[in-house]
Amino acid sequence: MHKVFFLLISALLLGACQTVSQAEIKNPHGAFAIGDSFNYVQRDKFASDLGRYISKPKETVLFIYNHGTENSGIGQECYPDQIPSYARAIVRQHTQTVLYYLCSQEIGVSSGGDPKQQRYFRRSAEIARILELFRAHGISADRTFLLGHSGGASTTLVAAADIPDAFNGFIVTAPGYGFAHTGKSRETKELAPHYNTWKEAVEKARGKSGLVYAFTGDTFAPPTDLYFMTGMTNLQLIIQSPKPCGISDFHGYPWSRCFRTEETPKIWNYIQKQLAEGSQQAVYAQ
Repeated sequence: MHKVFFLLISALLLGACQTVSQAEIKNPHGAFAIGDSFNYVQRDKFASDLGRYISKPKETVLFIYNHGTENSGIGQECYPDQIPSYARAIVRQHTQTVLYYLCSQEIGVSSGGDPKQQRYFRRSAEIARILELFRAHGISADRTFLLGHSGGASTTLVAAADIPDAFNGFIVTAPGYGFAHTGKSRETKELAPHYNTWKEAVEKARGKSGLVYAFTGDTFAPPTDLYFMTGMTNLQLIIQSPKPCGISDFHGYPWSRCFRTEETPKIWNYIQKQLAEGSQQAVYAQ
C-alpha cells in the first residue's frame, strides 16, 4: 500500500501530466469534478457534456485546473482524478462549484529550444479557447477562477497576463520556468533565456489578483526563482516550509493533508472576496 502511494506521489512530483487510466477512457479531454463525483469527458463530447454537468451556469463557480506537464507533449497521459487535495475539498464542500481538469496536449521545447515556444505560452492560448466555450454556455468571467500546479501554475500566470478579463482570479502552487530540476544555475548561458523570458511574461500579469504558493526545499520550483513577485502588488506570494505530512518531495506539498487542512479555508476566503468584488463591479457597470 505504502509503495503504491509513493509511486503515485512520485509521478505527481515530477511535474508530469497527472493522468487517467486508459482502461477508463481513451484520450480524455479532461474531467468534471462536482461534489463527490468525477466524470471523464472525451473531446468530441465536451460541448454536449457542458449542459449535462453544468445545468445552472449563472449560479456556478467554475475552476479550470491546469496540470503539470512534460516535454513529451502530444500523447502524454493525463490523470484528471489526481487534482490537489485542496481543490477537491472545495468542490466537495460547496455545491455551487465545478472544477474542470483540462488535459493539455501542447508541446514544449527542451532547454536548447526557443524560450518563446515554451508550452506555457501555448497552453495560455488553449485556456483562452476553452474559457470561450464556458462563457458561451453562460458562466461569466467574474465566476471563473484558474488553478494550476508546476507547469500548469506557470501556464496560469501567463494566462493572467494574456487574458486577464477572461476570469476573476487564480490560485497556483510551485510555478517555475521548467529547468530548475537540472541543478544548473538559471544564470547559465543555456538556461538564462528561458528564465528571463518566463519572468518577463509573468511580470506582465499585474491586472489580476492571485495567490502564489512556493515551498522551501522544492528543487523543481525554488522559491528564489519567484522573488521578483514581491514587487507585484496584485499577487500574494506565500512561501511555506512544508510540515512532515507524508510528502517526501516538497514539490508535491499541495497534495498533502497538511496543506489541505490549513490552506483550503484561506483559499475559499480569497475566492469569496473575489466573487463579492466581481458582483460590485457588475452593479457599477449597469
